[in-house]
Amino acid sequence: MLLTTFEILLTIVTPLIVLYLRGRWPLRTVTACLCLIPVLWYLTYAPIHELSHAVGTTLVGGNVVDIKLIPSFWEGTFAVAWVRTDGLVQSWQQLVMTGAPYVIDVACVVASLVVLRPHVSRNALVVGLLLMLVCLRPTFDLVCETIGFVGGYHGDLWHMQLIIGTVALWSFLLASLALCLLSVVVILRRYGGFPETLPADPTRELDRGDRRSSRGASRMKGDSE
Repeated sequence: MLLTTFEILLTIVTPLIVLYLRGRWPLRTVTACLCLIPVLWYLTYAPIHELSHAVGTTLVGGNVVDIKLIPSFWEGTFAVAWVRTDGLVQSWQQLVMTGAPYVIDVACVVASLVVLRPHVSRNALVVGLLLMLVCLRPTFDLVCETIGFVGGYHGDLWHMQLIIGTVALWSFLLASLALCLLSVVVILRRYGGFPETLPADPTRELDRGDRRSSRGASRMKGDSE
């Protein structure tokens, strides 16, 4: 539990704090976003992961027998969700089903580098949510599963290793984790000093300038007469 908490702080909370500290949003807005977004992450992380398994199962002709999308946190269980499948008799079918969440994770991280740019939105909540959904959520997924795999947990990555081998699995994991780190650094740098302060009404400033010019011209005409 402590290890998972550290992973959440490292991959979800810390990048969000850096995003908002580097930005220029009001403190009240930042505080609300930092309270809300981690909660939304918790409510979306497991469903996206398990639904990815379900999509992989369907794509290769298997059947989803049972699925639990959200851990029963009201019963004190915060990290248990699952999908049970049937009809996956070939190793390649099992590989597609097991690896689907991680392929989707990598696709999301690549998409985050394309989508998350300052012109997309100036809203602090929208920017933070997009960062969490397409960049930080898949980063947590890959980091959490990799640490569990190294610690001896027989989960998705362990089953993938049985099919594709140790070298192929670690090549995929190292490349994916490097991509995650790169995306977080690049995106946070993009949002430094964002949003830039703008005049409340630029057209009003132009009107004031025109009036000053008109008054100046009137004075010059009066002096000449």
